[in-house]
Amino acid sequence: MLLHGQRPPFRVSHVLFDVDGTLVDYGLAIRAAFAAAAESASMVTRGVVTAEDIRLARVDVVEDPRWQRRLPTEQRRETMWRLLSLRGVTADALDSAVAAVLDRYQDARDRALTVYADVAEALTGLRARGFTLIAASNGDVDLGRVGIGEHIAATHYATDVGVAKPDPQFFALAMERFGVAPGHAIAVGDRVDNDYTAAREAGLAAVVIDRPARLLDAGVLRIDALTELSGLIETV
Repeated sequence: MLLHGQRPPFRVSHVLFDVDGTLVDYGLAIRAAFAAAAESASMVTRGVVTAEDIRLARVDVVEDPRWQRRLPTEQRRETMWRLLSLRGVTADALDSAVAAVLDRYQDARDRALTVYADVAEALTGLRARGFTLIAASNGDVDLGRVGIGEHIAATHYATDVGVAKPDPQFFALAMERFGVAPGHAIAVGDRVDNDYTAAREAGLAAVVIDRPARLLDAGVLRIDALTELSGLIETV
């Protein structure tokens, strides 16, 4: 067995994992976050704000061309700023109101984060075979809090580097930071646009984790479970 940190006997030596939707169930967490933010926003505005209101406000921001490639933290703040402004929060109270709602959002999200069932086995196996595992995400999940931090050699978060997926520069910067040639790395994520296409444009190999089996005819390299990744890497 290879020691952690040794180079494995394959072309790929580094695996870059998306986090939200790949390692952790972000859908469950985001629903909890929307519900908590709605409760907080209702208190701030002294009206009724629903989780669906939060979701729709978020969609408006991420689909706005001016905000599509901004950092997720900036998008979240803009979402709450727009929503609370429309609900009558005055300019002098807006910054503190947005901060209060975002605090509730973040706390609820973090409390609800859970790791997918196939993650621990997959990471343990890859690490034992000598692959260097990097968390490369637009989010800012504390991997230690969800119990998988010991497997991850480093994080590459958009909030730290100032560039977010789907910009291929996000992956190019990771290669520079960790001294890895793109041809020796593979990116793993749940989204074709953010993860698969962006990584390939930066010169990395890429694979989509498609647990719901929605991409059978999408023309992308895909796996049904992370435990399939180790065998796949041998063929890349």
